[in-house]
Amino acid sequence: MKLNLALIGYGKMGKEIEKMSPAFGQITAIIDQPSDWESNENLLKTADVAIEFSIPAAAFDNCKRCLELGIPVITGTTGWQDQLDELLDFACSRSVSFIHGSNFSIGANLFFTINQYLAKRMNTQEQYEISVMETHHTAKFDKPSGTAVTLTELIIQEINRKDGWILNAADSGKIPIFAHRKEGVTGIHEVSYSSAEDDIVIRHQAKNRQGFVTGALKAAQWLVKNPGVYDFKDIFHLI
Repeated sequence: MKLNLALIGYGKMGKEIEKMSPAFGQITAIIDQPSDWESNENLLKTADVAIEFSIPAAAFDNCKRCLELGIPVITGTTGWQDQLDELLDFACSRSVSFIHGSNFSIGANLFFTINQYLAKRMNTQEQYEISVMETHHTAKFDKPSGTAVTLTELIIQEINRKDGWILNAADSGKIPIFAHRKEGVTGIHEVSYSSAEDDIVIRHQAKNRQGFVTGALKAAQWLVKNPGVYDFKDIFHLI
């Protein structure tokens, strides 16, 4: 099924999506500047689905404007989670389809599954201290990454002795997330369990952006056939 696609945000991810889009359909509209909403509105309305990768400060408004026009949206922008529930309610109230995710890589979502399974098994092993580390390119806006937050929140659901997370610091009741920015790194995430006897470390490293792009494009294709409001980590195995 070939789609008419709108790109909301034309940074590194938007350009990669454009490059890989011919296998899935055609780009009918690109929205990157505030003025584009008016000049490209008629083209935008022809889209079957919009894919939004922008910046945290713009993501909520970008997605809401698409939903107001009745256009289903896929968003992978992170760093604006405090507004997500409001947008989910809005999408449901308009009966417009929506997928959000902290990471659209299939490998990263398999990593989420492994992470949660391990956390369940570690709940009774109180000798292990837990930490999460993430490293990304220097242009990444949010810190910690949305993927690191998702990983940590999945652990907190399973580990009774932890009640939250803290950035770049130690706290006995919380899981520390150590965030680093380094030129040229697409994305590395590690979850560590450390005791006096040994260390257990699970790691995911993105080699490039192609995994995120493929996941987003497949999600767009899937959403057109399966209307609704979803978290990508709950449906990635279906696409």
